[in-house]
Amino acid sequence: MAKKSKLPPTAEKRLRPYIERGITSGVFADETPVVELWKRKTTDDRLKETIEQLGGMGSEVAHQFLTDVVLTDLTAILRQKRYTAHVEVWEVNHRTIGQSGTNPRQVCFLFGQAVVDDDGSEMEPALFRMGLWDDDASIADDIERDGVYEVSVSCKVLNSDVLELRPIGALTHFKTEEFDHSERSELVCDTFDVVPIAELEDCVSRGFNDYRLVKGTISFSGVQNSRSGNQFGKMLLKDDSTMTMEAIESGENLLLNCMTSVDIAQRFGKYSQVLALVTTKINGEYGLSANMETCVGTVVVTPPEPESQASGDDSDDDAADYFSDDSTPLISDDDDEDEDDDDDETIEEVVTESEEPEPEEADDDEAVDYAALPVVALKAMAKAEGISGFSTLKKAELVAALSGESDSDDADDTEEASEPTGDDADDDDWDDWD
Repeated sequence: MAKKSKLPPTAEKRLRPYIERGITSGVFADETPVVELWKRKTTDDRLKETIEQLGGMGSEVAHQFLTDVVLTDLTAILRQKRYTAHVEVWEVNHRTIGQSGTNPRQVCFLFGQAVVDDDGSEMEPALFRMGLWDDDASIADDIERDGVYEVSVSCKVLNSDVLELRPIGALTHFKTEEFDHSERSELVCDTFDVVPIAELEDCVSRGFNDYRLVKGTISFSGVQNSRSGNQFGKMLLKDDSTMTMEAIESGENLLLNCMTSVDIAQRFGKYSQVLALVTTKINGEYGLSANMETCVGTVVVTPPEPESQASGDDSDDDAADYFSDDSTPLISDDDDEDEDDDDDETIEEVVTESEEPEPEEADDDEAVDYAALPVVALKAMAKAEGISGFSTLKKAELVAALSGESDSDDADDTEEASEPTGDDADDDDWDDWD
């Protein structure tokens, strides 16, 4: 006796041929994925109003409509080539895109390595990236960094440097497994050539998945606040190409400024040696910056204990907006960070009017030691004193101007601020490429 279907009669009659086709082709073992797909559609917030207008879930007309909805997704599933992937997850990044707008979207980005099984034949290890959007984002709720899983996926191009794995509707579930994966540093070095930081400006990324591999030493790794109230990771890297006498004498930028996830920034302490996979971009006015996808430590220095982090919308955040940001980091012990920020940030972009620090007043019997004060305080004091051009002065020039030793108006060795001052730099946000 045939097992009774869990689908309504109207849906069962129309969907049965497609279910049998999926079973025959090995896409799924029984009707369960289709039944689960049907159930999700019945509770989909986007469809509730339409279902009610069609008479509710007790109406055959509503059942016909839902069958059309399921069939739309089911035919797409059956057209896709299904693979079994054995994955080791290196990064798990849950985000809300556009939270401040009218259409916020949940997304989870996964990155790591995978061995794809194509009809019983295992392919060579490869890096993978996977974006789970909207309802699919919940698939990764229980995924942990460094976890090893088996998962059903689709993939259009199997010979790319980084596989773009995609979920297959209700068929995609992460199942914990035992699997021996490749050594991470060897895999990234086999996949990409290391590019010296000094040469990155000549080979800028062409898109969000056009990666560059950098081998360097961390001179700063910390967590900072974005304009929208979230936290993001910031990392400064040096390598042999930037730590040269010629670079120092020429005054060239000696750091690669990277924006990354809070998790990555809190994993590595100063002086850690890492292999960083980044995408780079150049803003004509502000120079080179990078968004870091993953970071593999070859020599890891234990980082300081992190502060608690806040969550929110970071869809408007980009490395180009923050690589010179000198707002106080939550994890910081780097002299390079202070030197870099002395030249780059204007006081108006760091301190709001209500939060502006009060300049320290000199005691009648004791002079203020300006050299001992941070740059932010010096700029605030310079602003209060009405010193023109204070926002572009270096620390030494600020000290001289405040102590009356020189006129800041005559300072010649000033540099441009290195952070965009537009609203949110939406046009430059690389999240849109996803």
